[in-house]
Formats: sequence, structure tokens, C-alpha cells
Amino acid sequence: MRIHPFSAIRTPAHRASEVSCPPYDVVDRSEAALFATKPNNFMRVIRPEVDFPVEQDPHSPEVYQRGRENFDSLVERKLMTPDPVARFYVYRQSRGGHKQSGLVCCVNVEDYRRGEIRRHELTRPDKELDRVKHMLAVGAHCEPVLLTVVGQTELVRQLARDMNHRPLFHFAAKDGVTHTLWSVQESDAYDQIFQNIDRMYIADGHHRCAAASRVAEQLRDGTVEIEKDESQRFPAVIFPAEELVILPYHRLARFAVGQSCEAVERELAAAGTLEPIDESVGPAPASSGEIGIFLNQTWWRFRFPPVTSDCVLDRLDVVRISNTILAPILGITDERTDPRVSFLGGCSSEDLSAAVLGGRCDVAFAMYPTSIDELLNVAQAGLIMPPKSTWFDPKIRSGLFVHPFAPRAHVELPSNP
Repeated sequence: MRIHPFSAIRTPAHRASEVSCPPYDVVDRSEAALFATKPNNFMRVIRPEVDFPVEQDPHSPEVYQRGRENFDSLVERKLMTPDPVARFYVYRQSRGGHKQSGLVCCVNVEDYRRGEIRRHELTRPDKELDRVKHMLAVGAHCEPVLLTVVGQTELVRQLARDMNHRPLFHFAAKDGVTHTLWSVQESDAYDQIFQNIDRMYIADGHHRCAAASRVAEQLRDGTVEIEKDESQRFPAVIFPAEELVILPYHRLARFAVGQSCEAVERELAAAGTLEPIDESVGPAPASSGEIGIFLNQTWWRFRFPPVTSDCVLDRLDVVRISNTILAPILGITDERTDPRVSFLGGCSSEDLSAAVLGGRCDVAFAMYPTSIDELLNVAQAGLIMPPKSTWFDPKIRSGLFVHPFAPRAHVELPSNP
């Protein structure tokens, strides 16, 4: 597997907590706007629509151009500064007793296209196009992809060696996650390790991977002034799979026209085992094969019927809920496009019940988390999970390191990205 150092545009240590923010796709517009009330926050780069009235089309050219202007302003005011040399970095996240450390580098678009960087989810065309336009407008990949590798003990050891040096920054964000970045001292060691790795897996960032591939294709033979090699790569943080944590990705749904709570309850009871939850136990599922359901102001435990298929995909709870409940009972056959289904990742059961009681949905499903082994087995088999099957926590903080592929001058958006 080929990896590359890059000259990152980085946040200085004393401004990292002020500039950095959560990833673009884990906050809604109102949450993004709260971060963007701080003029130096990177949210104004990755979600530039927050600088406009709510009625403004977030996908209009002037919005993407504002993202470019906000990024250039951070660079001009030295709130983000270009690293003078290309290098690898080590990035560690810690919260409570959990730590995960990964290599910050660039990977090849071609390896993604060939399937050597394996995916496990499909992308939505509208979200993919949004990131294509954003990358082209800013002239940079503003957020890295989270990749993972399996069983690489030498990578773990080498990362630990580099973490013995003085870090470039070290700070705690308001969500309780501490972020630390080191400059790699001996890049050859990582080149050697990855020569013996023939496959990596996308953990988080499918839309960014797909968008980077489309951008690379458009710029490969174009006339826009770019760094040709850099436009054919995108940034990633590569974590050992053994260190990653996946939280449940819950489902919210609206009833079909004419459906009632009582009717849905009857169909659920016929589809599997349905029983009220004892308040002393709590609604969170204790194991795979069962989910919590908040329906008609009551928490229920639902157990799926036995699986007869040997296919790894059919054994996933995120697939079983589709085949047993969402499609046959609620009539939701395409979770990627149906507006009656939405998702909440890594939240509490109180958040789910509040979504129902507040009128956001008619029923909430508390899921058991997909395991990292299930993800890897699906990806290795070349299969595709339903959307929103995994919620990795913690998320890679945005605004800490950016990968530029164009000079700091305006890049015109093509008429048909």
C-alpha cells in the first residue's frame, strides 16, 4: 500500500482549540451555526452556508466561494500555517481510559478506485457532489478520511516511538476528547510497514473518498493550476482496527399514511418477540439480535427471529431491522433516499424518546452497535452495509491539518462537476 507525506496547512498549537471543530457531517445547520459564531472557527470553512441567511441555497457557488475566502482568511492571519516540508504525523485521541493513535498521511485515489482501500457503504449523490464542489472551491481536502488496518503490531509500535517526542499540539476539546499531534521522525519506517499491507478499510468518510476520486478525475488532465500529484491523493488518518470504538447508530421513522401506533405494535408482535422493558433494565440492547423500540410512549424490547442465512450481511442488526421492520411494516424500502427515516448516532435513549415525544418522528429504534469485526467481514466480502451502520467515536477533529492540492488562488468551479 502506498502512503505519502504531505505539507499540511496546520493550526498553531496555541490556536488549535479555537480554530478546530467537529466534522462537517455530524452537526446540523443550527449546531454548525453555533460554532460559526466564533469568527476563527473552521466550521465557517467546511459549512460556509452558516455565513448566509437560512433561506440561502447551501449548494450555490457563492456559498462554496465563501468557504474558500474563510479558509484564505485563516491562512492570511496565520491561524493556519503551511508546513514548510512534507511529512507524516501521528495523531492521538483520548477520552477517559480510551486512546487511539493513527498515522496522518496521504493515500492514492487509484488505490481507492481499485478496491485496495475497501468501502462498506454506498454514497448519496447529493452529499458526494456537495463535497466535490467544496474541494474544488477551496483547492484542498479540508478533512481527512478515517481508514483502518488489521493486525499491524509493528505499526502500533512505531506510532508509540514517535509519540515519545515533543508534540506539535496537545489540547482538550469541550466534548472531553484530548487531541495530540506529533511530527514523525523517521518516515522510512512507515514506508516499510505499509509495503507489507495490501488492503485498508474505510471506517468513516465514504463521501470524502468518493468526492476526492471525482475531483482527481476532473483535475488529472485539466488546465487548472494544481499540484498534479497532490490532486491524485487525499488525506487520511490510519488507525489500527483494534483501537477503534463503534457506537450504535439509531433509527427514527415516520409511519406510512394511515398507520397508527396500535397497528404498528401488532405487526411488530407478529414479526418477532415484543415485550415491555422493565425500567430497572433500561432500553439499550444488551446484545446483537435485539433492539429497543420507543412506540406509543413506551419502551419495548424487540428480538429478531432467527437468521437462517450464512451471509455475513444478513446477520447484521442494521440489515435485520430493514428486512423485518422498516420495509415490511413501515414501507421504507430505501434508507438512503426515503425522507421518512433518519438517524441519530452515539446518542442516549433519552434523546431517542425525546425525538418521538417532540414530534420529530413516530417511532425510535435503539440499536446495538455494529462491531469492527462485522465491518471488516462485510468489506472483505465486497458487500455493502445499509447507510449509517457505524458511528465511530471519537471523530477526527476538523481544522487541525488540511491537504492543499492547488495554489492559494481562486479555482473556478466547473459548470458540471
